[in-house]
Amino acid sequence: MPDNTFDSVVSTWTLCSIANVQQALQEVYRVVKPGGRFFFVEHGLSDKPSVQVWQHRLTPIQKVVADGCHLNRDIQKLVEQHFDHAELKQFTPENFSDLIAHLYFGCATKKAL
Repeated sequence: MPDNTFDSVVSTWTLCSIANVQQALQEVYRVVKPGGRFFFVEHGLSDKPSVQVWQHRLTPIQKVVADGCHLNRDIQKLVEQHFDHAELKQFTPENFSDLIAHLYFGCATKKAL
């Protein structure tokens, strides 16, 4: 797609599995118009160090059994590296393990010209 094509891009539970997530986010940024938004919901790295230890340990296994899925991707950091402004909420749904269901829900915005 040409640069600056879309008003918005939506991604749901895909950034965890993309092999080159840096390139994927660069492409999202490239195709979003200035002032455009990137909406996402993802699971990833917990904000609890005791859970992070297990996410790091289990990710190699998870990648094999879940088609490349990483339990330990820091989605907030990744999005903030590529977009000019990001608002997000991190949470774990009730009755779910933080190990596999630490969620990021947010919107990142490309700087308007």
